[in-house]
Amino acid sequence: MSEKLVNAATEFRDKIPELEGLLIGKLDGTKLWADTLVELKHDFILSSASVVVRAMKKLSESLDKKKVKIIDGEIEEGYITIIVSKKAILVGFYGEDARSQVGIIKKNLRTFATQIEKLI
Repeated sequence: MSEKLVNAATEFRDKIPELEGLLIGKLDGTKLWADTLVELKHDFILSSASVVVRAMKKLSESLDKKKVKIIDGEIEEGYITIIVSKKAILVGFYGEDARSQVGIIKKNLRTFATQIEKLI
């Protein structure tokens, strides 16, 4: 894992206090970097996100649409956003107390995913 990626991810994570977790992985779900407020199974989260991305790609293709870019979910007590880039997936999750900032958080996650694409 690149030191530049670690530094960029750590800096980004620190700027968005609403994030309860930020994970970066390869498209196959292999963990590149992860940080969560509580101890969680990062490898399992990323592999599960990878499965969701593959399923969404199949759904998108069946609808004659182009590639998957972002997958959002509202879950009990919060939200999850999966950003899909050419080389990686970025998973961010945040609590329901961030409801008023969901749009801003998603925009920041998309921007960050674009920035780190060259570091992966």
